[in-house]
Amino acid sequence: MLTILILQLALGGALAVGILAALVIVMRISYIHYKYRHLPGPPIDSFLGGNTRFAKAVIEDRGTFMETFFELHEQYGPVFKLISYHIVFIGIADPKAVKELLMNSKYLKPEFNYRLFVELFGERFGGHGLVSECNHERWEQHRRILNPAFHRKYLMELTDIFNDSASRLTDFLAAQADGKTEVNMKDALERVTLDVIAKAGFSMDGDMISERNAFSDAIAFVIAAASRSQIEPFFRFDPRPGARKYRAKARATVRFLRKTGTDLIKQRLQDQKDGKDLPKDILSYIIKTAMIEEHFQLEEMVDEFMTFFGAGQETTSNLLAFTFIALGQNPHVMEKLQKEVDAVIGDKEEILYEDIMQLEYMMMVLKETLRLFPPVGGTTRISSEIFEVGGYKIPPNTMMFVLSFVMSRQEQFFKNPMTFDPERFRREEDRPLYAYFPFSLGPRSCIGQQFALIEARVVLAKLLQRLKFKLVPDQDFTLMERLTLKPRDDCRHYLSLRE
Repeated sequence: MLTILILQLALGGALAVGILAALVIVMRISYIHYKYRHLPGPPIDSFLGGNTRFAKAVIEDRGTFMETFFELHEQYGPVFKLISYHIVFIGIADPKAVKELLMNSKYLKPEFNYRLFVELFGERFGGHGLVSECNHERWEQHRRILNPAFHRKYLMELTDIFNDSASRLTDFLAAQADGKTEVNMKDALERVTLDVIAKAGFSMDGDMISERNAFSDAIAFVIAAASRSQIEPFFRFDPRPGARKYRAKARATVRFLRKTGTDLIKQRLQDQKDGKDLPKDILSYIIKTAMIEEHFQLEEMVDEFMTFFGAGQETTSNLLAFTFIALGQNPHVMEKLQKEVDAVIGDKEEILYEDIMQLEYMMMVLKETLRLFPPVGGTTRISSEIFEVGGYKIPPNTMMFVLSFVMSRQEQFFKNPMTFDPERFRREEDRPLYAYFPFSLGPRSCIGQQFALIEARVVLAKLLQRLKFKLVPDQDFTLMERLTLKPRDDCRHYLSLRE
């Protein structure tokens, strides 16, 4: 009898705790709905889930967050809110707000939005690299150490590496250039950008263009796994054997990549200690600067190793893939660009930095591609105080999205925004301030933007120098979002050799 009584009391206590927890959750969500009631936005789908249908569309691969945010801004104006369970997201498309949020270091990145880059299924992934470090003081220290490696003067010395990788890509594609074989350009461009970062960043051995290897396969897998973690937030708790096996493979792959970086950095540190000549790559510059700094540990260097590959390879390859699609859809732009390449580069085997600087129209083409198809569509910030924008007051500690993808497609900022018109970057009136920021703005703008743009110009010039490109018809040109924005299809082309 006593045992039964104890059991009843325990069950009653558990039930009371459950009811109390449910009440707390209901009160918390009710408070959130009340707190943000003054902001415009779509009606919620459910009290608990909030605006879940928007995320569901992306999870089911029926659209992208960027396109969803664009539609919401068109409907609700420069400010709108979305609620996902107990998290509130505020979309902002206002140049004054962009200037304030991005040019002022007091507005921090929200940690919630960057957990994905810190760890993957419980395994340290990018850790606290430049992308994911939200503490401004620690980020500032890392940025100070890394800045010299991305100085324009040093990047000029990397053009021979860019040339080598681009030439090997051209040879790889030329072997398929019979005018009738469908070539997966998205895959080819991913190969060359990975090769460039491996060589220019870390002097890694191996050809990552003509053949796949364990490292390139590992990079591809962890990016896919990170994307899955993003669009399926409950996948990490999925108890089914297949899900557990997938997560275990992702953790093992991350460990392999971090060990590769650790071994490489340790060897370079030992070479530095032994007085050996170091290769002219980004890692050498980082180590030289880090020797002066305190508290820059080996694990932090490995974080940056992972960050460079995760952030640099995907974004540049996507930029180039979208560029080839835009050129294929706009033959008059392709013709003009081809003439510039012929005039500036001709039949040179080695493209010099001075040549790159003369490719003015190519730079406008890349800028226009970034306007319509920025691989990273925007960024997030939080404010410790009430933030005012468009006549609305946004409560403190709210996640605010500022999206270059949205603003650069709006008529109020760009004339005929959906027309691919590189010349708009020659016309002053078509370049509004704080409405175009594909590499972000301010102190936390992308450290690798000049690296990416020089690399993209060398690769594009080399390819156009020897090859002709024709889009395969009837492929899917819609967008896909997998950490970054990319073409949904494989950017398939027919290639032929130029006479």
